[in-house]
Amino acid sequence: MTVLSMRFHQYKYFPYERHLAELEVKRLLGVAPSEVDGSLQAQTLNGVDVHTLQRFTYFQDIVVADGATVVPQQARLEASATKHGDPRRLRRQSTRYSAHGLHEYRGKFNPQIVRAMINLFELEAGDRIWDPFCGSGTVLLEALHQGLSAVGVDLNPLAVAITNAKLAAVRARPDTLKHAADMIAERIQTRSMWLTGESPDDEEIKESLGRNWLEQFRCSDYLVRWFPIPVLAQFVVILDAINEVAPTSLRNVFRIILSDIARDVSWQDPGDLRIRRRRDPAPSYPAIQAFLATLQARVDAVTAAREHLPSHKGWQRAFEGDSSDIQTLKRSARKFLDEGVDCVLSSPPYATALPYIDTQRLSIALFGLATAQEIHQLDSALIGSREVSTRERRALEESINDNQAHVVCDVWRLCKMLKDAYAPGNDGFRRQNMPAVVYRYFSGMTRAMEVAKWHLRKGGWLAFIVGPNRTSLGGEEFLIDTPTLLAATGEHIGLKLIEMHELNTYRRYDIHSHNSIREEQLLVMRRP
Repeated sequence: MTVLSMRFHQYKYFPYERHLAELEVKRLLGVAPSEVDGSLQAQTLNGVDVHTLQRFTYFQDIVVADGATVVPQQARLEASATKHGDPRRLRRQSTRYSAHGLHEYRGKFNPQIVRAMINLFELEAGDRIWDPFCGSGTVLLEALHQGLSAVGVDLNPLAVAITNAKLAAVRARPDTLKHAADMIAERIQTRSMWLTGESPDDEEIKESLGRNWLEQFRCSDYLVRWFPIPVLAQFVVILDAINEVAPTSLRNVFRIILSDIARDVSWQDPGDLRIRRRRDPAPSYPAIQAFLATLQARVDAVTAAREHLPSHKGWQRAFEGDSSDIQTLKRSARKFLDEGVDCVLSSPPYATALPYIDTQRLSIALFGLATAQEIHQLDSALIGSREVSTRERRALEESINDNQAHVVCDVWRLCKMLKDAYAPGNDGFRRQNMPAVVYRYFSGMTRAMEVAKWHLRKGGWLAFIVGPNRTSLGGEEFLIDTPTLLAATGEHIGLKLIEMHELNTYRRYDIHSHNSIREEQLLVMRRP
């Protein structure tokens, strides 16, 4: 018999994290742990498998009875994001290790939850994951870290670009990535000497970049409304350097790093999720300086983490498309899904989603991923979008009357109550849209879950992390209990509900924090 003492980090844990830690021990070691002096202790009859101990998510280290110590990969990865690099000295949980911090993305979930789910579902290298709402790629990057194959899908072209950039950064040889970053920095510094000092005037910019330099941007008419001309000129210098010296496979990595600083050097209020102008816009901002500092930090984070990662196995890639309509995906994505997946793991949008497209509109335009008109269409097409035309609202309200989308009865009942509660004299147009928006959301999620079930192998897992919403209509407050309603939807289409875990979250989303979610649910279902 072998006694193991699994010691927690010194930082503060949410209750759900300690609960998941206990579940991991039960699943990976097959025994129920007991708490002893703040650590978890377990006794195993079959000896110690070091590889299994290295899989744990929430422990600083595991001490074996003979005094040997095993440090899990997750602890080493979190420590790699610090200056000291020592798991025993961590004082706060890191969620930006490896390439997770390559680009900020509102509403993404902690990578630790993904690793814990992979352990609880007993997925091994070579198993297959699908994230139907992949966002910035947390699931896919964790799959890469652990040798799993994974496909992500998202309608947001910037989200797909971010995800594939993260994957490319970690797959690259560390020396190749660092050398490319150094070459880019050197080229920028050489080419941008004329940009130092006061903001250059238009003629100076044209003399250095060419008279038609703005034509390099597909959406130049839109960009000049949101960026100072000198900032756009700095972007050209940066993008030219990336194209001239970076390997083709890494260019998207460096463009995404540029995207991450774009809002900060724009006339957009960086703290606002919607597109709103700063109250005190400046004639220019130091975009090159911000990019070079960010470039160094992001590359250092990736290369530090690579020391703790094995050679990369499996296949991971994100694709643009609609997860409720598989025909919108490229052939390689369809082929992957048609061969079956072992797990569907995602943090889907809420019933009234964050304004993902609005938040990232500047980067989408900067890289020509969509025109202004296409951006509006993308915003409306996202599951959970609040954007709905009058004509579409009326059609959806007609659908609610006899449940034309065949949503589960609990959803239909809620939408009818919302529709009946609307008071024209007291509720504005956004609230008037709520019954239609909620009905459309659950219609889309029902289709997406049906597609997910179709591609899940027998016994495969589906796990969603999602929270509730609240809205007021006619002076009455309504709870939109999205986790419970999605669980009912899953059971309606033939999935089996296994469990639901409450996940506490920090208040977030900056100036919108008073509306942010403090509780989420981990919804776990399985295909019989």
